Amino acid sequence: MTSVLDLWRALDPEARLVSGSPDLLARPVRGVVRSRASAPHLPAAVDGQLLVVDAGIVADGDLHALVAAVREADLAPCALWVAGSGPVRLDAAGDDLPILAGAGATAVVVDRAAQHLEHEVDELAAVVAELRLAGAEAALGDPQPSAPAGVVAARLRRGVAVTVDGALVTLNPRSAGQALATRFAAAHGRLAADRATVAGGARRTRDGLWILERTVGPTASAWLFDDLPFARIDERALEALAVTLRALLRRRPGEPAHSRSEPRLPPSTGDPIRDTLLAVARANGRIAPAARSLGVHRNTVLYRLQRASVELGIDPRRPDDALRLLREADGRDD
Repeated sequence: MTSVLDLWRALDPEARLVSGSPDLLARPVRGVVRSRASAPHLPAAVDGQLLVVDAGIVADGDLHALVAAVREADLAPCALWVAGSGPVRLDAAGDDLPILAGAGATAVVVDRAAQHLEHEVDELAAVVAELRLAGAEAALGDPQPSAPAGVVAARLRRGVAVTVDGALVTLNPRSAGQALATRFAAAHGRLAADRATVAGGARRTRDGLWILERTVGPTASAWLFDDLPFARIDERALEALAVTLRALLRRRPGEPAHSRSEPRLPPSTGDPIRDTLLAVARANGRIAPAARSLGVHRNTVLYRLQRASVELGIDPRRPDDALRLLREADGRDD
């Protein structure tokens, strides 16, 4: 049965665990229900279900009243999901009940959760197919392990690493996860030596780092690492990455070939939207080369361009906007 963790990671990997015990994320989700009013006006029965509430009804972002109302009503949800943009205090509840906070609207979260619970197998298969395609496109643009590994890291919001002959050939930290990447880099030799004891399953290191490994070849492995346990979508995604890497490493490529029209981009600015604007500008407005240089799917580039157009009024496919972006980047790099 789908766990709270499985549902969370499949619906919104950017959602946060703001309170509660990570150990209880393994609880099965028996359904999903939405609260349409503030506590104590709660659904009559939510036992074993995910209770989704709007951040707007959580007074001052303090979850104490909501959790107290759930307990007083003798309700036993598997977890709470606070949806919306309202502030939520990270240490609010002081309770073991897992509480997640994400940016989506309550109705959207409920609909997506219900759909995933009903069609989990198909949805996971679609994610794998998407990652296989995006990874292959990234590898065509830059035939190095870092390209498809970056695709998986961006999709999962997990740390991703690839080791060959005992050495790290790529290390992709998740957002705000550089410290975890440093810990993994320091420990990967020991972790690789211990692999025979875990049969490829997820494990937790002495310092609390969760890792998941898949063998890519006789001397190569793909890894996920994070400070939270892994879900089914993580396992499927790592399998997809392993398939792509096996094909890539069999080719034994030399340096990636970049034509003059598809130059290698400078290091990331840390802002995915700005990176995308610059990539499209440098690719003369073309989507496919920009997507390959960023290591993402072309649909991701199109989505980011749409956001930039709506939120910033910028479209690098327009010559004036592209020229301004490139001038600003050159000025900052000087």
